[in-house]
Amino acid sequence: TEVLPMEMSERDIVFLIDGSDNVGNTNLILVHDFIRNIIENLNIGSDHVRVGLAQFSYNAKTEFYLNTYTSKAEILRRVKGLKLKGGTILNTGAALDFVFQNHFTSQAGSRKDQGVPQFLVLFTGGKSLDAVKPQADALKRAAIATFAVGVRNADLAQLQEIATDPNLVFSVKEFNNLPNVQERVMTPLSTLSVPTAGESTRIAGEPPVTNEKASLARQRDIVFLIDGTLGMGKAFPLVRAFLMRVIQELDIGPDKDQIAVVQYSHDPKTEFELNTYTSKDEVLAATTQLRRKTGRVLNTGAALNYVTKNVFITSAGSRRDTGATQILVLITAGKSRDDVGQAAFAVKRAGIVPIAIGAKSAHSAELHQIVYSPDFVFVLQTFHNVPTIQQRLISILKQVSVESLEGQPQ
Repeated sequence: TEVLPMEMSERDIVFLIDGSDNVGNTNLILVHDFIRNIIENLNIGSDHVRVGLAQFSYNAKTEFYLNTYTSKAEILRRVKGLKLKGGTILNTGAALDFVFQNHFTSQAGSRKDQGVPQFLVLFTGGKSLDAVKPQADALKRAAIATFAVGVRNADLAQLQEIATDPNLVFSVKEFNNLPNVQERVMTPLSTLSVPTAGESTRIAGEPPVTNEKASLARQRDIVFLIDGTLGMGKAFPLVRAFLMRVIQELDIGPDKDQIAVVQYSHDPKTEFELNTYTSKDEVLAATTQLRRKTGRVLNTGAALNYVTKNVFITSAGSRRDTGATQILVLITAGKSRDDVGQAAFAVKRAGIVPIAIGAKSAHSAELHQIVYSPDFVFVLQTFHNVPTIQQRLISILKQVSVESLEGQPQ
C-alpha cells in the first residue's frame, strides 16, 4: 500500500460495531476479519493513526478508547478477543451520540483540537429503533467523517442519513461479502481530508444558524418528575429544598427557562405546568407548597409516558416546536414496578433530554436505561448527599442544548 505523507497519516478512527443478535456469534469472525484487515493497513501509533472501538445494541459500550493502545499488535489482539454484547434492539442514534460524547474527546485521546482528521466507521446489521438523523447531523457539524457499512437487514435510508457523504455508504447482502467493500472503505479512510469543526459544515435542508436561533437554543423547558411514594419517606423535604436551590440558579421567564413539576407513585399528578408560572418567585412559592403524594407502588415507565404526552406539549407550555431545549429531571428513591424501556425510547424520540437522580432503593441499571449518556445519571446513597451534585446538575441544565442532545459539544 501507498505510504502516506506524515500529515495524512495522522487520523483518529473510531469503529462503532453492531453487537446485537443481528450479527450473532457465527458472523462475528467475519466482522473481526473486516476490522482487522483495515487496521492491518493503517500506520498505528500515538503520533500517527489512533483507533478506538465501541459496540452497541440497546445501549452502547466502550471496548477501548483512541488512547488505550499505541501499537497495532495490541489493537489486533483486542479486536480478535471481542465478544458481542447481545440484545435484540438496536438504538443506533443513541450509539452515535455515545461515541460522540465519550470517544471524540481529548480525554479519550481525540486530537480534533490539533486539527487531526476524525473518522467514525459504523458497522450495522439491522435497522435502528431510534432516530439517527439528529445525532448524524451533529457528527457532521463537528467535522467527523462518518462511514456507514450495512449488512443484511441494515436500512439503506438510515445508512444514507448517517454517512457524511453518499460515497461513504457501503452495503452488502451477507457477511461473507464484506471483503468486497473493504478496499472501498480503506481508500477514503486513508486519503480523505476532513474540514475542521470551525469550517462550514452545512447540513442538507438546514438553514444557517441565526442569532434568533441561538437565543432560542438558550430557552429551556425543564420538567422535574419526582417520586412521591412512601419509599421517598422523610427524604421528600430534602428533595424539595434541593429543587428550590436549583430553581434559584435558573433564569426563569416566559422567554427564558420554564419549569414544571410532576409527582408520581402508582400514577402521576401534575403539580404545575410549564406555562402555569412566569416568574421565579411564583415557581419557588409553588415548590414550597409541594407535599408528598404518597402511595406504595412506583410506575416510572407510566410517569415517563405521562410527561411526554401531557407536559412536554404546546398546550401545557412546551416550546419544543420553536426550538427550545426540552429537559426532564427524574428524581426517584426506588425501582420501578413497570418497564421503563419503551417509555424512555419515547422520551428520547420526542427530543427530550432525560437526567436521572436516584438514591435509597433506586436501581442504577434502570436509571442508565432512561438517559442518553452515563454523564446524565447521579446515583446517591441517600438524599442527604443531594447537595453534592447540585452544581453538576445546574451545569448540565445550563449547557445542554438541542445541539448537544444531538452530540454537539458546548
